Amino acid sequence: MTNLLTRRRLASLALAAGSTASLSRPALAQSRSVIEVVATMPEFAQQERGIWDLYEDENRAVEIRVLQVNEDTEAAFNARVAAGNPPDIRNGTVPLRDNYQIYQNLLTIGYPHFDKLNYDARNIFAVTNGVADYLPALNIQRGNFSTFLFYGDELRRAGLDPKAEVRDIDSLRGFLEKLKSHVATRRDLQYVFDFGWHPLMIGRVIVEAWAVGLGASKAQIRALYAGEIRWTDLDRNPLLPALDLYKEFTEKGYLPARWWQRAWETEFEASFIGRKSLLTFHGPWLWTKVLAQNPRADLDGFFFPPNRDGVLWTDGTTQHGGSALYEANRRKPNNAAATRAFIWWNSPQAVRLRAEALGFLPALDTSEAGAVTLTNPQYTRVIRPALEGALVRVTFDTSVSGRHSAERFKRRGTPYVLTDDGFAPILGDYIEGRLDRAAFAGRLQARWEAAYAR
Repeated sequence: MTNLLTRRRLASLALAAGSTASLSRPALAQSRSVIEVVATMPEFAQQERGIWDLYEDENRAVEIRVLQVNEDTEAAFNARVAAGNPPDIRNGTVPLRDNYQIYQNLLTIGYPHFDKLNYDARNIFAVTNGVADYLPALNIQRGNFSTFLFYGDELRRAGLDPKAEVRDIDSLRGFLEKLKSHVATRRDLQYVFDFGWHPLMIGRVIVEAWAVGLGASKAQIRALYAGEIRWTDLDRNPLLPALDLYKEFTEKGYLPARWWQRAWETEFEASFIGRKSLLTFHGPWLWTKVLAQNPRADLDGFFFPPNRDGVLWTDGTTQHGGSALYEANRRKPNNAAATRAFIWWNSPQAVRLRAEALGFLPALDTSEAGAVTLTNPQYTRVIRPALEGALVRVTFDTSVSGRHSAERFKRRGTPYVLTDDGFAPILGDYIEGRLDRAAFAGRLQARWEAAYAR
């Protein structure tokens, strides 16, 4: 890529643009090898289209078509894959022991950058899923950070400064009570702490992040999923205090009533983007969505308070959310071209562009292509200060999460304990008092016994 780095800023030109179902350049020659690529997430499709433009500039025999898969189109996409006609490169995929064989083994494609990764990608699928010598997806992104997110200008006008006020769970409670009082004076606001249902966010990311802040360790959460701690052990279950917090925050009127029945994107995210609320808890994606609607939005955030040892949760890097090649395409005429494109997409040069355009810390050393400069507000206002020591005694636990660590014990086709839509009504019954704490824990233990063979 002779001029790639000098032109990397082209990749940011699409940041404010809208999205379409399929993104490609017009009027490309019919003789070009067409490679279909699924965007990491629909909200990042335009940024990734800009990066693939650079690849096309240097590979004139290739046409890249960027596809988007969202909640509304996922069923049709899965049907296409099942019919034996998958796209060439899948980003943001979740290979598990149940389905990993639909993906090519990336240990066999000649990928040259394994030693530049900050985790053992060659063996990560054995660690998480118990399958040795196989890598169905490659993740070059350091685990995402999930944080509180708020409109800074609004909270300043309300006389609230959570970044200064919130230091532990009690001061978080105090801040939420003051925010609740402010919201009560505003006819334009509907929620104190906006929230909705997403099984992976509610049942893994948020509950684990809060659990660590409340005193648990990732090692204890892994022990819970491994069956070494029973879900019914009310004193030792490391996730129960965080699940209790869902109940407490709902009962106090901070979280929306019956939020576990609210659609994540069309109700929860839409209300926050539309300023029906001033505070929520999310990964980096909602920051992007808000700024796409209002580039001048004054966004800020803060971490859920660390535990007494100053430890904060962040997601560990695994194959989860990585990029993959489908096995069904191995004998197709464009497989060699798709493999070359895949290797470039996960090279230091492209990863640098991807990290800067999407705003993530890479898990791949990009120093040969230059240092990554991140400007997205979640990083500049929340993550970088923590990494640079602005938060006293804070360290990040980047090890593998509890659910991911137990995939090797999972029974084929069974629902997960928490990261499944079937958990939502059980959680609702607990929050609304139809289940007491012991009965709730008993339901979780029964779900674990059905899901895992230990």
